[in-house]
Amino acid sequence: MEERVAILRKRLKELFSQFCGQPVVVAYSGGKDSTFLLHHVIVLLGEMRSNPLAVVYADTLVENPLIHQHVLEFLEKVKEYCETVGIDARILIAKPDLKHTFWVSVIGKGYPMPRPWFRWCQEKLKIKPVKKVLEGFSEGILLVAVRTQESLARQRSLSHRLNGMELEKNHLRVFAPIFDFSEEDIWEFLTQNPAPWGEDYSKIIDLYKTARGECPLIPEKGIHRSGCGSRFGCWVCTVVKDDKTLKNQAQDNEVLKSLYEFRNWMAEFSFDPQNRLPFRRNGKPAINGKGMLTLKAREEILKKLQKLQKQTNMQILSPEEMKEIKKIWEEDKRRFSKLLLPSLGQS
Repeated sequence: MEERVAILRKRLKELFSQFCGQPVVVAYSGGKDSTFLLHHVIVLLGEMRSNPLAVVYADTLVENPLIHQHVLEFLEKVKEYCETVGIDARILIAKPDLKHTFWVSVIGKGYPMPRPWFRWCQEKLKIKPVKKVLEGFSEGILLVAVRTQESLARQRSLSHRLNGMELEKNHLRVFAPIFDFSEEDIWEFLTQNPAPWGEDYSKIIDLYKTARGECPLIPEKGIHRSGCGSRFGCWVCTVVKDDKTLKNQAQDNEVLKSLYEFRNWMAEFSFDPQNRLPFRRNGKPAINGKGMLTLKAREEILKKLQKLQKQTNMQILSPEEMKEIKKIWEEDKRRFSKLLLPSLGQS
């Protein structure tokens, strides 16, 4: 492991020297890979004092609650540590604009739940918000924790884009310094080394352990291969057929169980042709007649979501989102008056 860490440190040191004085931005998700990358960036910047640091986290507002809480706590510790050792650091939280939040998009505009072939959520909830918070950077580098081993699709994508470890050349040059690291490399380091401020990584290890099942990888640390591939993301995500991470986390957590059951109901409800209009929001006919959700369907989702909020004692839908949803409903009645089905016109 020491040899692998030395390789990463050499890469980072060369980057920090090449772009000396320019911001180093690290994309952080709360997962094991971005945690591993951020660890080494912080340690090296603490030694070199060569670049200011910015850590950007994309908060979709529908993140897995356990991961979201971990991320906020972890970033607070990152900020405190950087202040202690003299690293000029900023924490940037990227959130979607009100008109693009998940609930405004689904309940307000009638977007169907995301699918592998229609991932409207990525652009609205992550890509645009991150680009917006990074607009203030006229120079610097963006480090992302992507690895070619993650999946066959990712491997094919990176094989066409990687020039060494560089992915893109924009106003922020994008690099993937751990692209050739294995999952075993990541876990071996996190289980054997503490965070820069001295605390171990047991919290993130436990999150992965509860996310999925068990099979040998690092048994003495309780890390198992099937659990190491766990996917952390939005609790409402339907890009995957079944969110096994949320399902397993919900085994001993009533709140997560309620979220998981609601997610499954909403997916089935959203994909039911009876709850869809035959046209899209641009007014054009939809493929197979399955366009945006009817207003009646949107009202039903809202009603059940409000019930879920009371059941879990969570604020899932903000007052601002509620106001925007009502506004969109009124606009839709006027805008689509000649196209609407009777159920929408009578609502």
